[in-house]
Amino acid sequence: MALAAVALPGAAPADSVMTSAVAADDPVDYAVAVDESASLGAGDLDRERDAVSSISVGEPSARSRMMVYGFADATTAGQSPVDEVCSMRQLDTVGRERIGQCAAGLNRRTEAEGSGTDFISAVRQGVTRLVEARDLGRPRVLFLLTDGHLDVRDSYRYRGLDPTTRDAQADADLAQALREARDAKVQIWPLGFGDDVDEKRLEEMAAAGYRDGCRDLPQTRPRAATVPGAEQLGRALQAAFAAARCLYQESGSQGRPPADLHVRVSPLATEGTIVVSKGDPAVRATYYDPRGRRIDDSADASQTGGSSFEFTGRGKAVESLRVTRPLPGRWRVHLDAPEGHRDRVASISALWRGAVRSDIRLEKPSPRAGQRTRVEVEVLTPNSVRLDARDLRGISVVGRLTGDGFRRQVPITLTDDGTGPDEKGSDGVFSGTVTVPRRATGSLLFTSTVESVGLSPDTRYYPTGVSPANSTFDAVLDIPAAGVHPGGRVPGTLKVGNRGGTAHEVLLSVADGKGTGLSVTPTRVSVEPGAIRTVPVTVKVAAADELGAPIDGDGTELGGKVIAVEGGRVLDDAPLAITVTAVPGELEQLWDRWWKVVIPAAFALAGVAVLLVSRRRVNRLRIAPAGLLFELRDADGTLVGSGKAKTGRGNWYEFDVVDTASDSPRIVRRSGGTYAVRRGLNGGVVLRTSGHGERTLRFGEAVPLHGPLSLHVVESKERRPSVGRGIRSPLPDRRRTTRPAGPPADSYDNGAYPLGVPDPAEHPDL
Repeated sequence: MALAAVALPGAAPADSVMTSAVAADDPVDYAVAVDESASLGAGDLDRERDAVSSISVGEPSARSRMMVYGFADATTAGQSPVDEVCSMRQLDTVGRERIGQCAAGLNRRTEAEGSGTDFISAVRQGVTRLVEARDLGRPRVLFLLTDGHLDVRDSYRYRGLDPTTRDAQADADLAQALREARDAKVQIWPLGFGDDVDEKRLEEMAAAGYRDGCRDLPQTRPRAATVPGAEQLGRALQAAFAAARCLYQESGSQGRPPADLHVRVSPLATEGTIVVSKGDPAVRATYYDPRGRRIDDSADASQTGGSSFEFTGRGKAVESLRVTRPLPGRWRVHLDAPEGHRDRVASISALWRGAVRSDIRLEKPSPRAGQRTRVEVEVLTPNSVRLDARDLRGISVVGRLTGDGFRRQVPITLTDDGTGPDEKGSDGVFSGTVTVPRRATGSLLFTSTVESVGLSPDTRYYPTGVSPANSTFDAVLDIPAAGVHPGGRVPGTLKVGNRGGTAHEVLLSVADGKGTGLSVTPTRVSVEPGAIRTVPVTVKVAAADELGAPIDGDGTELGGKVIAVEGGRVLDDAPLAITVTAVPGELEQLWDRWWKVVIPAAFALAGVAVLLVSRRRVNRLRIAPAGLLFELRDADGTLVGSGKAKTGRGNWYEFDVVDTASDSPRIVRRSGGTYAVRRGLNGGVVLRTSGHGERTLRFGEAVPLHGPLSLHVVESKERRPSVGRGIRSPLPDRRRTTRPAGPPADSYDNGAYPLGVPDPAEHPDL
């Protein structure tokens, strides 16, 4: 394998990224059939008109086309079962406005005008107009809105037939119309509203049309939907439209004006549309971004994070704000209306599409043939910012292994549910295990693909090779978790061991680091024959204006990884956990510089205050967790792991215990972890366990964990404790899951602790 091919494991090829972007912009042709039968209730047709408008203002491509027609039935020779109110037109800036205007031509029919429900004509009209567009490369989508059943009792087409023959012929005609739709590659999305809907018939119509969606995902395939009343029709149609268009829909709040409506936009969104269904053109909407800035026609992209805006439908019952590069967070729309126009319930939703950046890593970066290894895929924003559980909904990850010596690819099941090999659910890290085939002989390629409605698929590659049985060269990377300001640096180490007689060169890089603002130095490390040494490495964080992600008030947590590659083989990868916070203001900097002078002066001027402050300060120091030692012991009391606390958030040191089922369990510092500990004010230690509250322990008291494993908290000693069974050298073949974030392995001042750092003199196999 060429060295250049593995310089950046995990990166997606440039052509695959371009393909995803172009596919997201492809235009679509729409036909919308709206029920005009006499069974419609008061206000139902208004809701249908609003639902139609929500599609035109939500469509992302200005090259898409749309037509709208009503349908009922024809009872005389001079009537038509369909009323085409909007001919096929392009959804550019003008076209979007025109759809809302011509949809006003939809009208509820009277009995004399033919008030049945002719699904057959409705389907055929849409298929005919979509086929007439003669663009075979475009997806074709038909939305059908109805409040009832197939009803052709008074149809002129079936005059003279007895009811049994008439219904049988109508069923046959509908089946033929649906076959024509399938042959013309027209998707059918039926939506029923009210309490008299033939749900089974609608489901059959969706299943009989063209079944391939915008992507090979179950939720993008045509399906029927029903809602209790026309009030919910708008949201139901938006959900169907979003699924057909591979957009993500986020429903927001509802209310009557005057009111504030809110909707959340995910950090994954690269462009989106906020749709406001006001129900009354007299209602006025004012938009505010998550930072409270008002958005209007004069909004300056330089002041809004590079976003651009376009309003559609202002002064209409449905309007929208289209945003490129939307600021993530909670958007607000204030509604106001004059007296007499405040009775309609308004709603807000966001339709968006976006992108993810994933990162694939292995427990054993270069496994042996027949060896089992853990595979992890972390899902991040395009700027490598970590996600929360809300943004992971609907995301799935699939993996596979290919390589030399075996023909069939090996599937890898990856989940983020906190079971099996996945340590913690909904943390954005999808985990699974795979066994390298015993026939594997050379190169290996681990592949992962992240998919979801609304997201361009993200495929990552981890090229490596089968490890020789007795490798003479290996390396271990360790990059601790850290908090820095823009322009800061995070120190780490690279440990290398060369038992052979040939020099080696290790290449270091941030995998897929383009656009993240992260880099690593040095990029090359030469290792002479027989050398076993530790090399300092540094991860650099770019300045604020060059950093890939904006910095929020609580800090932005960046992910990704640093990799070490040598001779076509991935030696190791180190996950990154870097929290970037804004540079403090001038007052904060002055305080940091002069607090040692200010505090003594304050003590001298206020004797009583100094006593109170001192007492509080002493108490805080008494309960600080720094220096506490954690011991993991087996049932027979054997020490199998240890870790040392440092000062934690709010005087609590938070951590998790991982790999509890292995012979090498570990203590991993983790914000919001299952456990937290501090010293007790009156002696002992206080242990806080997620879901079980706090309790005070004596030093050395056993806390049962999983199986025979127990946790003991003691005061640390000057001498580092010896570690019992199960400790192995981390260089040739170590057991680990996600690399614990921590400083060099010979220090406990980190928060994630390797068990037993090997001394080269004691481990000649290095």
